[in-house]
Amino acid sequence: MFDNDKEKRKKLVLLDAHALLHRSFHALPPFTSPSGEPTGAVYGFTSMILRIMREIKPDYLAACYDLPEQTFRHLAYKEYKIQRPKMADELIGQIEKSRDILEAFKIPLYQFPGFEADDALGTIVEKTKNEKDLQVIIASGDLDVLQLARDDEVVVYFLSKGIKEIVFYDEERVKQRFGFLPELLPDFKGLKGDASDHIIGVPGIGEKTAGELIQKFGSLESIYKKIKESENELIEAGIKARTINLLKEKEKEAFFSRDLAKIRRDAPIPFDLSGATWKEAYDPEKIRFLFEKLGFKSLIPRLPS
Repeated sequence: MFDNDKEKRKKLVLLDAHALLHRSFHALPPFTSPSGEPTGAVYGFTSMILRIMREIKPDYLAACYDLPEQTFRHLAYKEYKIQRPKMADELIGQIEKSRDILEAFKIPLYQFPGFEADDALGTIVEKTKNEKDLQVIIASGDLDVLQLARDDEVVVYFLSKGIKEIVFYDEERVKQRFGFLPELLPDFKGLKGDASDHIIGVPGIGEKTAGELIQKFGSLESIYKKIKESENELIEAGIKARTINLLKEKEKEAFFSRDLAKIRRDAPIPFDLSGATWKEAYDPEKIRFLFEKLGFKSLIPRLPS
């Protein structure tokens, strides 16, 4: 997938910054800088960037961030992510330090009030879809971004365990895992819900049944059209009458949950591919100084030459 001798396409790597920082925060010991500030999450985030530079050799790099303000999803559904624990104080400060890392590497960051990092990622994917000979690689530890996979033109560099084990998801691999195309992942969540985001879905329908419905009938529109036209076809396909009744009772909830789960591709961010050419802009001496200040001396030999 990333054979640089044969691969002629240019590569744009999009960093799902909050997902990478959260994963690093929980995967690594609580490192501290020489001045005593927590740095474990930033260390993992930085080492991941260096690994991407070494393994993927991106032509372009950009990062997407969440903001602390409420998003359009919170406004539509006040209980969205209500069960999420408050961000640890030790992580809050490291998010700002991660921005310093990006600034030193001349990696632009994108964020917009009312939208999540996922929506910024989706918007950049949309804005670059007509670029010739470009592959977009999304680095994340969040399964939600798999819905953005498209053929092998948009792939996900997924942290499957901690920050060391990586799985690449192109469209085919998503289909192998779930049994349907990436674009149907929001429909899947519309049925089964998502406890981590407090998206209700259709109560009583779990992951197995939701997957079966999507695999056999496709989108929510197709499922509900089939219910209205011929319930017998669902029963003949092995769908229980109880499941059909649950779907009929909670149609509104299913579509609303899908809307919450679907990544937006129209966030008002001014992405420009030419602004993401980090290699021509970054200052190795500035990076070395920052690494020494943070206590990241072990990462200095890994800087791109």
